[in-house]
Amino acid sequence: MTVTIEFLRQSIDSSAALACQWFEAQSAPKTRETFFARGQLGDVGSGAVYVYYSAEGTALYVGQTGRTVKSRQHDETSPHKLKEWWNQWVVMRFVNVEDHMDRLKLEFMLILACRPKYNLAHTGFRGQHK
Repeated sequence: MTVTIEFLRQSIDSSAALACQWFEAQSAPKTRETFFARGQLGDVGSGAVYVYYSAEGTALYVGQTGRTVKSRQHDETSPHKLKEWWNQWVVMRFVNVEDHMDRLKLEFMLILACRPKYNLAHTGFRGQHK
């Protein structure tokens, strides 16, 4: 069987869409209020993949951490707080994923599926990925 680049592209796009559906089914929306409230986030601290969304529901940023989501964002040195998107998000979602490679794969698939504005600016995908 000869595998074409088009076949690979379609397979990756299908996998990314499936990863996005799985992520949305496994995660619950968390508002800024919930995010900043003590003990309300529900993060078990085994590593996570997260997505921050605008008021319109557009994905702003996809990321992953080996710690709790909250500790990743609350560090004084967190670069996220300095980013343009940080004050734009109104809802975030996350799923706990222990394995580092699984987190990286899911993060990449969500970036492909959601095309978040602030990830794409640094990856070279802007305008190139359908």
